[in-house]
Amino acid sequence: MNPPSTRIWTFATIIAVIAIVALGWFLGAAPKLAEMARYDSERAAVLAQNQLSRTTLAQLEADFERLEDFQQQLAELQAQFPELPEYADAVELFLRELVGEGLPLESIVINEPVPADPTLVPDQFGQVPPGTLVQLDVVATVGGELPPTLAYIDALQRAGRFTVVPSFTFSAGSDPEARSTTITIILYMIAGEPAPGVLPLDGTTPEEPTEDAEEAPAEGDA
Repeated sequence: MNPPSTRIWTFATIIAVIAIVALGWFLGAAPKLAEMARYDSERAAVLAQNQLSRTTLAQLEADFERLEDFQQQLAELQAQFPELPEYADAVELFLRELVGEGLPLESIVINEPVPADPTLVPDQFGQVPPGTLVQLDVVATVGGELPPTLAYIDALQRAGRFTVVPSFTFSAGSDPEARSTTITIILYMIAGEPAPGVLPLDGTTPEEPTEDAEEAPAEGDA
């Protein structure tokens, strides 16, 4: 075999070896390496998820140990923000219970409850979703001198129910028995599920569809 033929065969052999190695890489090693990388990625994700689960479980165990504290806090919040049903009677009773001796509650005006969030609009029947924080504006007039009235206002704001007194007006007349104070009071409550048979907040009665409603005639009927 002459030297040129030898060089050709040598070159062809090298090309064949390179092709075989490349084919082996793409058909054997590369998929295995990609599969190993995928397994490593999945393993890292599982480890991260396990760590997150351990952290969550530890937090749940810590919260469970404080379950009684959470229940007490919930009871306090429920006392501060009671649910809305029978709000008028409950509010009047609440206000009368705090009136001290010699301080008569002369009048009380309880407005309709409205959402505390002004951007929240009630539906057509005046209802808001359950759990909504609602605001109840009350105007109460108490008779008597100013010091016991101030004590009454202080008792309102220190009561278990969350109460705000934004303003009050004292009318000082020459007759001590005619003196009175008009107090603006804001109470906050939580809207519950509408009770059956109770009218909506705006006093309207929901319209119920009637089964005897006449159906529109189909096209083509005489």
